[in-house]
Amino acid sequence: MKIFVFKTDIKSHLEISILASALRGLRGIVRWSVDMHDVDRVLKIVTLDDARESELVSFVKSQGVSCESLPD
Repeated sequence: MKIFVFKTDIKSHLEISILASALRGLRGIVRWSVDMHDVDRVLKIVTLDDARESELVSFVKSQGVSCESLPD
């Protein structure tokens, strides 16, 4: 399993719901969460080993959410 951590611009629970629907359609996602209390609105995604960070960033951006990788 891999864990990816991203800075986002998610502002509302509606945006989380939209992203949740989209993430449910992705193969290999084990779980995910958004920390709305963090200033970076951290999105954490746990995946199976075959996931690539660049693909996840592109996918999240395609849902209208700003997304960039956060260092470990």
